[in-house]
Formats: sequence, C-alpha cells, structure tokens
Amino acid sequence: MKILLVIVFVVFAAAAASAFDFGGLFTGCGKPHALKDLATAEVPAAPAAEPKPGDRDFPLNIKPAQVRDYLEQQRPVFIDVRTPEEHAAGYIEKTDLVIDFKATDFKDKLSKLDRNVKYLIYCRSGHRSGLALAMMKDLGFAEYHDIEGGINAWTAAGLPVVK
Repeated sequence: MKILLVIVFVVFAAAAASAFDFGGLFTGCGKPHALKDLATAEVPAAPAAEPKPGDRDFPLNIKPAQVRDYLEQQRPVFIDVRTPEEHAAGYIEKTDLVIDFKATDFKDKLSKLDRNVKYLIYCRSGHRSGLALAMMKDLGFAEYHDIEGGINAWTAAGLPVVK
C-alpha cells in the first residue's frame, strides 16, 4: 500500500511540475535555473501581423454610421446577400447586386466576381454576411467588408431604406 501511495504521489508531483513548468525541476530539462536581470532581459518581438482586409482604412465590420463614408471614399461593389423577398421589402439605396446567400449556387456566383475589387456586403443581422466574408477570404478576395449588424443595425441607427 505504501508503494502505491508513493507512486501516486510521484505521478501527481510530475504532473504538477509539467503543468506549472517548474523549470525542469522534476524532469531535469527545460529552462535554466539562473534568473536573468529583468532590466537587461530581451523581450522577443511580436511576429508581424499579416495584413487583413479592413486594415487599410476601415474595419472588416463597418458600423452603419461609417458606411456612407466607406461608400464615398472607396467606391466598393455593394452587395445584399439576403433573399430576393427580403430585398424587395427594403434595401439600402446604393446596393449594386443581390446575391441570395441561401441559394445553392451562392458560392459559385461569388467565385465569379473580380477578386481585386473592393466589396461591401450586408444581410439582415450580419450572420450571413459574416459567413460570406469567410467564403471571400477562402476564395482569395483582396478586400471585403460587411455592415456590422446588417440592415437591422442600419435601420436601428435611423438610416433610410428604399422600398
């Protein structure tokens, strides 16, 4: 029984040393035990972040209040990814295309668009447009954004829709 208790203790001690990284105290490997002077210790540089869409002038998800500025300054292709019925019930005035996210050929239609053009997309709440942004990333589009919160956020901000 004593041997079993010793084995359990050793296993738990080794697991704790591994989990809390006691510098190889129990394993004989790992970090050296000498403490460095904190004033002269070098901090590793953070890796350079890969540029992402929206890093230029606008975030990936543009707030409704900023959409007009983005449309005027960047002149993107403006896409509604809601169903034709949703679009007919009301849409944002400068919409260029309606590509139904729920259609079986949505990704095919998306893949036929010019990947070097800027895009701004929206849906009802931001969910479908967020999924569309992920598809655009996978397809190699250069710059794409959506309206944060979709047309619901747009109308909640008191911005107009065309009916």
